[in-house]
Formats: sequence, C-alpha cells, structure tokens
Amino acid sequence: MTAPDGYPFAALTDVDTGLFPSATAGTAPVRGAPTAILYTIPCTPAFAAAAMRLAAGRGTDVSALATAALLLAPDRTPDPGAPDDGAERAVLELRLPPGHSDAAIRRALAAALALAEPGCRLMPAEEAGRLEGAVETLTYRNKALAHALERVSFRPLDGKLTQVRDAAQMFGFVNEWCFDEDRVVKRFRELAPVYHPDTGVVACRDRMAQLIDARNLLINHVRTAYRSGPWTQRRP
Repeated sequence: MTAPDGYPFAALTDVDTGLFPSATAGTAPVRGAPTAILYTIPCTPAFAAAAMRLAAGRGTDVSALATAALLLAPDRTPDPGAPDDGAERAVLELRLPPGHSDAAIRRALAAALALAEPGCRLMPAEEAGRLEGAVETLTYRNKALAHALERVSFRPLDGKLTQVRDAAQMFGFVNEWCFDEDRVVKRFRELAPVYHPDTGVVACRDRMAQLIDARNLLINHVRTAYRSGPWTQRRP
C-alpha cells in the first residue's frame, strides 16, 4: 500500500505514521466524530424478528440498517410503537450516535422494512407532492359528486313501499308500463353501488332497502302483468 505521493506505507517510520493515521491498523476515531452509544429499543417480537431478518438478508446488522434508514426515513413515518404494558415484548440493541429517540429508531427500521417490500420505491419529493395534490383534487371531486348525488337522489318513503308507480319513479321510469324485467335488473345494478350502505357514494341503508323492495315489486309487476306475448317465452 502506498501513500498519496507514492511512498510505501510499510516504509514509514514511527514519526511518519503520525502524518498518515490510516496507515496503521486499529486507528483511533477521527477527532470530533460522534461516539456510538448503546440503545435498547423496546418493540414487539415480530418487529424485532423482521428487522433482524432483513439485516441478515442484507449481510449487515441492525445497527447499520438503522443508520442507513435514519438518513431516509421521513419524520412522518408511522412509529410501530412499544408494546403495551403486559403485552409480549422484545428489545433491539443497537449502537448509534447519540441523540436519537426510541421512536425515531423504530420509525427508521419500519421504513427499512417497508422499502424491502416488493413494489415499494423511493420517489423525489416533487413527484410525491404532485401525487398528493392529485389525491386532494380527487377527494374534493368525490365529495362534490357525493353532495350532488345526495341532492338529486330519491328520499326514502315513509312506511313500506307498496305502489308500483312509486317504485317506477324511484327507478327513473316514466310510468309502470315502459319497462321489462331486463331493464329493471339493469337499472338496479346501476343504482345499487350508489346507495350501498358500506361502499356507496351516497351510502344509505334505508335507500338501499327500499331500492331492493322496489326491484322486487317491479319484477313481480312485470311477471304478473305480462302474462302473454313474447315476454312469457323469455322468462326462465
């Protein structure tokens, strides 16, 4: 091995080695560099096992994994948190420069685990900002659409739905003679996703229940009224 000027390190004298500290093994840390301290981080056993498994897969240890992740993990990364009192817990022992909180180290390791998942990728802050802006725009439009649908959607009737004309109006038909069973089923499939109580844009259990009642009433009306003609041959 040679010094920058081509002079071999092996030939350096004891005096010369003071000018080239890297020439000797076991060199003391650079003056001013932070000294690593031991952290004992409480976490769940599953989290500890995942962190150690990832570190082993990368050919390193958890301390080095956390050091690298601390440079990448944003402050808003969710902290997996320490186990609750009485819950099963584990600890991770890491050597890192002083000044890090337990939560910051857990967040860093959680970010490292997330980045190790297939399909996960880092993106520039500008691109992330554009995506967040697009999400906010879509959220606003969805709320505006839900408000508009709420204003134009039918109001649940008081009591049980018994009149065919009310059911036809609910489905948007002009009268009770301008549809067949196929049109009733098609219209129901268009309206059901709007009013479904769990996933609908205008989620409403009462509207959904009356929509089902209206479908059944209209289909029964069609099957009862159209007893002759080509319709009877199409019925199952």
